[in-house]
Amino acid sequence: MEKQSIVLIGAGGHAAVVASTIETLGSFFIVGYTAPVAGAATISCHYNYLGDDSVLPALFNQGIRLAALGLGGTGDNRPRSELYERIRRLGFEFPLLKHPSAVVAPDVVFGAGCVVAPGAIVNSGAKLGINVIVNSGAVVEHDCVIADHVHIATGTVLCGGVRVGRLAHIGAGAVIIQGVTIGEGALVGAGAVVVHDIEPWTVVVGNPAKNQQRI
Repeated sequence: MEKQSIVLIGAGGHAAVVASTIETLGSFFIVGYTAPVAGAATISCHYNYLGDDSVLPALFNQGIRLAALGLGGTGDNRPRSELYERIRRLGFEFPLLKHPSAVVAPDVVFGAGCVVAPGAIVNSGAKLGINVIVNSGAVVEHDCVIADHVHIATGTVLCGGVRVGRLAHIGAGAVIIQGVTIGEGALVGAGAVVVHDIEPWTVVVGNPAKNQQRI
């Protein structure tokens, strides 16, 4: 089967994970990457630096229709969402990138551009919006609903029926107890244990997680 050409957006560590996932899938050919400057060795040694994002219209005109967003982040997901929407408006499509080692139930619903990293688990009945990252080793249990542009960081556990609002960030190793709602734009600190609903645009840390500040 002929591989589909795809351009990688970004040059940092998360971009390297996304690139590795693309390579493992075997159905895409990475034509190169865009970033404000050339990236670290993990990216630049393997892929052509195409320039900053101003080159994307020309790439689209050359027939490249697919893009993969390699911008991660540790809190504020608004830059990710803005970049995604800007590139989408150019006409690019963002395929689902699901690492073969991830365990995903057949009835899970994914929006465009989701990235499911190595070792992640997404169980039956879960629904994920566009541009969601389920990072390495994270668990999204049955019937969770994850809105657009959310980052579920490495090793996080979302128990059954959790709802996560758009732009939220769930930090590495956090545990969200079943049925809890995480509000839009909220930031759950690494290792936090969340047992109650979290208001939008708040930062929570600790066990049990407590509000620290408004964003």
